[in-house]
Amino acid sequence: MTPSHSHHPAHGAQPPRRTRPFVRLVAFALLALFMPIFVFGATVAATGTVMVQVHERGPDGVHLLVPVPALLFDVAAFAVPRMLPQDALAEVRRELEPIRPALDAMAQELLECPPGVLVEVRDGAERVQVIKERRTYRIEVHSDDADIEVSVPARLLGKSLDIFG
Repeated sequence: MTPSHSHHPAHGAQPPRRTRPFVRLVAFALLALFMPIFVFGATVAATGTVMVQVHERGPDGVHLLVPVPALLFDVAAFAVPRMLPQDALAEVRRELEPIRPALDAMAQELLECPPGVLVEVRDGAERVQVIKERRTYRIEVHSDDADIEVSVPARLLGKSLDIFG
């Protein structure tokens, strides 16, 4: 006769707990709620952000910081050529055609140049700088009235030319 096997767990072991339906429902609801936020955040992190900052001097001066997901520029690069009338798009392409090789070469050289100040123009108290950082180009304008700074991910440099083919 074979020894009988008990269906009870071994001494000290707990039987597996079943998740209650309410807990599963809450978990799925939270996942559904936070997944779009996570996906959007991951997309913004991967594609970068264009930052526009304006600081006007004076008591009524505006201080403005506007982050724009670079993904919107990717969407524009896709949509603009499809939304423009074909004759207008053809005209823009015709006008760019003679200088397109120079623009492409300039974009490539800018991507390959080392980080640092690329351009600096001073006129009295006013100053304009174009600065390359690791993966960002920053344009700074400083005057008596205001400071303006625009940061653009480097990958958008080539994309801006691709809009018009």
